[in-house]
Amino acid sequence: MSGLSHDAVAEKFALVLVFVLATGLILFTVPRPLFAQTTVGTGSIVGVVSDPSGAVIRRAKVAITNIATQQVVNLTTNSSGSFNSGVLIPGEYRARISAEGFSSADVFVTVLVGNTATANVKLQIGQEAQVIEV
Repeated sequence: MSGLSHDAVAEKFALVLVFVLATGLILFTVPRPLFAQTTVGTGSIVGVVSDPSGAVIRRAKVAITNIATQQVVNLTTNSSGSFNSGVLIPGEYRARISAEGFSSADVFVTVLVGNTATANVKLQIGQEAQVIEV
């Protein structure tokens, strides 16, 4: 025997049960935004950069500019030609994509709350200084 009476064990069990139920009630009734404030109110831009034949372009430069604030996020495409902006505030953006031996391209994208916008781009062969709007 543990030295606790049946009544003492029942009382401890009741206290634990009340605590668990109260904690569950709090977790399910507190508004979700309090738990995930870093993702509420944001969106993102993803895309793949390719050449005219459809082959992906690695290490292409991607400059994503918020039209309203002029804040710029600079990225480089990965080995599969993909990029991901990470979290962005909602608004209008210009993604300027450039790579050596190709004309640069501008893509205009709207970022919405909770959404991921897609900006896939096929770069044309040419001078990097030449900008083509897509």
